[in-house]
Amino acid sequence: MNELKRFRALCASMALASALTACGGGGAASSGAALTPQEQIAQLEASGALPSLDRTDSAAGIDANANGVRDDIERYIEKKYTVAAERAAAMQMARAFQQMLLVNKQDAAALEAVSELGSRAIVCGSSVFAGPAASVELSQMTTSLESMTTNTKLRLLAYLEYNKARSGSVSTMPKGAVCD
Repeated sequence: MNELKRFRALCASMALASALTACGGGGAASSGAALTPQEQIAQLEASGALPSLDRTDSAAGIDANANGVRDDIERYIEKKYTVAAERAAAMQMARAFQQMLLVNKQDAAALEAVSELGSRAIVCGSSVFAGPAASVELSQMTTSLESMTTNTKLRLLAYLEYNKARSGSVSTMPKGAVCD
């Protein structure tokens, strides 16, 4: 199921890149030279239309304050979620996704612990987001954070390895306090 979501997100990203290539953008396009997709993305990041994401060659990325969330994703969360409880739930979800990349895929106990983090983050998010659009907001938050966490080939492969290692396993609903 997660692989299907990842495939759909990849298709959407490819469609966005195609659309960006087709529309030209401005800047160099107005002088006759078309912008490359990378230049268009850089332009959108510089304008703030897209979050500027860490593309270092490591699964962990940069987490200067060592809170378990990449600094670029943390900046996005701080900007996007102004309600403290929603921001905390988003940070918890981002932390769970990050651990999915970094966990030892051969350690069954570690895999189970990371799965529990993910379950707690989902249940926390569902208790925090309220109102008629709560499930849509939670789904958008989860999809956005998953996409940002897996923004390089190395990170996407680590995430897919996590899902493969967890394939066929059973998880239970967390008990007790679910929000960090």
